[in-house]
Amino acid sequence: MTEHVRADGDALGIRGAGVPGIVVGAATDVGRLRAVNEDGYLAIVPAFVVVDGMGGHAAGRMATQAALDALYSLAGTTVTDVEAVVRAVMAAQEAIVAIPSHAAYLPGATIAGVVLAWLEDEQGTTRPTWIIFNIGDARVYLLRDGMLSQVTRDHSRVQILIEAGELTPEQARRDPRRNIVTRALGGGIADSAIPDLYSVPVASGDRLLVCSDGLSDELDDEGIATVLAAGYAAQRTAELLVGASLEGGGHDNTTAVVVDSTEVPVTAPVDALAEGVR
Repeated sequence: MTEHVRADGDALGIRGAGVPGIVVGAATDVGRLRAVNEDGYLAIVPAFVVVDGMGGHAAGRMATQAALDALYSLAGTTVTDVEAVVRAVMAAQEAIVAIPSHAAYLPGATIAGVVLAWLEDEQGTTRPTWIIFNIGDARVYLLRDGMLSQVTRDHSRVQILIEAGELTPEQARRDPRRNIVTRALGGGIADSAIPDLYSVPVASGDRLLVCSDGLSDELDDEGIATVLAAGYAAQRTAELLVGASLEGGGHDNTTAVVVDSTEVPVTAPVDALAEGVR
């Protein structure tokens, strides 16, 4: 059954049943300095998404809720093409843009996620594949065979400076420009709803982390890798990551969704979910 979560600083979250071979955990916290949690997440097979609202307390929460409502269209479906993910993200953009606002800062959001899809390979065989995407500075990491990699690339001012050799990643985590994004859903940023997309074949033992920048600003890659590789279950790992972010300062809302592939799935999500989210 689907669970709408209201906890950890009145957070926005949607969870549901899983499929054999896939285990998910999720945690979020308002942080030590913010009054409102503008983060939200969707954690229903096949979609595992984190949304980080922008535009001020009310606008940010409305943007997050609108995006989650639009992305819920993926819940319980069998995704067989990348365009299904793009359509859902663009629907989230349209929902955010449609929010009435007379404030100086328009509602907006950054987003990152993983969708379990069933795609044909070059031999015409349908295989489970991670479709990984992002807009803004929310991130997706993959821990595979003990090695951590950041799959997504930030759309941010400091990322441009890193690539230009003007900042190191460590300096970027503390730079006052770190929250300036160059791409977002809504927020008055034009032509920005097309996500970067990455396709990665599912492997047994994969552990993915989808997180808001509140986590990656507090924890470096070594810190993230240490928690992900510690051997705890997905839910406990998500909670530990958020807790470590709070210990690091908790300057922002923090959300972590951890997705484990305990074995390569052989059943499409819609078949395994049955009536779980209908």
